[in-house]
Amino acid sequence: MMKRSLFAASFFLLILVPVFAGDVATFVNLGFSPDSAFFMFGQYGVDQAAGKPYAETYLVDNRRNDFVAKGVARKTFNAPLEPGQDASGAMYTLVGENQGLIAKYKIDHLRPGRLLYVLVDGQDPPAILSFRDFKTEASYEVSLSQKSTESKGSAASSFGIALTYTAKDGTVKRVVGGNPDIKRDGVRAYVIRRIIAAPDEKALIFIVEKRLVDKGDAAVRYMVEALKLP
Repeated sequence: MMKRSLFAASFFLLILVPVFAGDVATFVNLGFSPDSAFFMFGQYGVDQAAGKPYAETYLVDNRRNDFVAKGVARKTFNAPLEPGQDASGAMYTLVGENQGLIAKYKIDHLRPGRLLYVLVDGQDPPAILSFRDFKTEASYEVSLSQKSTESKGSAASSFGIALTYTAKDGTVKRVVGGNPDIKRDGVRAYVIRRIIAAPDEKALIFIVEKRLVDKGDAAVRYMVEALKLP
């Protein structure tokens, strides 16, 4: 039942048109290293001003919850899209150009981790996420706190994540992530879109949607928070 529910949620996530208007990037899970120490993800879309495809990739050290050296790549391609085309080619090209880094950290695109939670487009994000992992029989409660300021069409905001983890034996532990002291310019709000268990089951990867605003124009980009399980 759990697998069927996650499949259905993922299917709808792919086919539904986002309700958030503007420049909405597409998130791509690029996989983990064999020891689950590193995670790579990307996003791509169309630059609304230039009408050209862009792609970005990020390689995260899960133990440090930070990017590896030279782990961020961004590129806009001088290739205007024809009607009916999408920007996925930008992602394929950028991944191809970063094969050296991918090989260095042994990123395996066939190791995407295990999906524990997904927020389907059109659903309002709940104040507190509560769900159970039917494989490990652990349960989770997640809250996202955020502070935002907005003035004259510009915004800045910060966030923090609090995770309560209850193991199969009833042991309860708490973990925090994010940094409420770091304000990101241009970000109006944050939403937890997906939660992924690393293949070794020792960390959770939070896919966080950043809702951006710049002089009144809306956009969506993604970031991740890696939380080590106790």
